[in-house]
Amino acid sequence: MKGTLTHPAGTTEAVTLLREGWSLLVNQLGVQKATAFVLLFERGKGDTVEEITRYWGDASIDEIHNKVCSWKQQQSSFR
Repeated sequence: MKGTLTHPAGTTEAVTLLREGWSLLVNQLGVQKATAFVLLFERGKGDTVEEITRYWGDASIDEIHNKVCSWKQQQSSFR
């Protein structure tokens, strides 16, 4: 399953996607780190969709999830 970044803002799909994404971020990173992550994408500067696409490339949602889980596991082993 591949995710898309083409949901128009304000649609039911977009709102659902935002809520699901926030929930995943909080579950994986905690509220503080999830908030810091979101704040890295400042409004009004650049194209966030373009930045995310450049960062993740053609990775599927599952691949992104696996990378985040792997990173989280590595971070917890350093503590």
